[in-house]
Amino acid sequence: MKSFTTVALIFFSLVMHAQNDSIAGSYYQSSGNPEGGTSFIVSPNNHFVVAYFGGVQKGTWKLLENDTYEFKYHSEPKFVLYGRQNPQLKDSVAISFAVDRSRGIAFRINGDKNDEFRPMFNKGANCFSYPYILKQTEKLTSVDAFSPDYRNYRDGKLDDLPGFYNFEITDDYNDFIIAGLSEEYSQGGSFIAKYKDGILSLDESTNLKRGKAYNDIDEETRNFVNSHTESEILPSLLEYGNEFFPHVEDPTDNDLIPFKRLEVTIKSSKDVVVSENSLFFASCDD
Repeated sequence: MKSFTTVALIFFSLVMHAQNDSIAGSYYQSSGNPEGGTSFIVSPNNHFVVAYFGGVQKGTWKLLENDTYEFKYHSEPKFVLYGRQNPQLKDSVAISFAVDRSRGIAFRINGDKNDEFRPMFNKGANCFSYPYILKQTEKLTSVDAFSPDYRNYRDGKLDDLPGFYNFEITDDYNDFIIAGLSEEYSQGGSFIAKYKDGILSLDESTNLKRGKAYNDIDEETRNFVNSHTESEILPSLLEYGNEFFPHVEDPTDNDLIPFKRLEVTIKSSKDVVVSENSLFFASCDD
């Protein structure tokens, strides 16, 4: 005869499974603009994906009590530096910048604490044409990356000032990629929602009707959701096929050498000074 505790645990598990199946599915929030609205897909394995024009975020959810749920966004680092040894570069060093150009970000290359940061682009920059690659003969020993947006989060906590990312390079690399995501990915955060009778309520005025149950969503979309929630946007090893990996027509073996993600330290930006001189100049006549 099963103990009361065992029976209770089984009952609780069945209730939780029913709750998961109930909330799981697709939801849509209209934005009223030409770019379209926001699609929410809640999976029964306690993950969710939010897709909108120009971005796809992910996170996890859990039942708090009754019909109340907590949704927590996965927080990505604002900047990541990758490096590799590329025999094709010989005596030169290349740094490719794959970052959001619209946030006034700035960098310091081989600098010390008294040196100014340089913005990636000039004021009023337009006519962007990627990739942007900085080349030098001097060995790369450090890269500092700064974003002035005060919404940045670090491990889910808002600092008094947005810290800058410091990368110290000790490996014998000569080919680098500094990748950066927009604040939507790095700010983290969470929200509370209620679900009842097919309605997901984000707040008092935002009620989203479930479009489809999870199993009724097309297989291609479900496969994408599973793949996106189980993989890292900025993995420890950057390999061919990743969106941040350099695209080369008819790549050679050297072109396919993977990049290794380097360690980072977050430092206070209290004394950061940004120069007027940019790393790159992007401008053209209208």
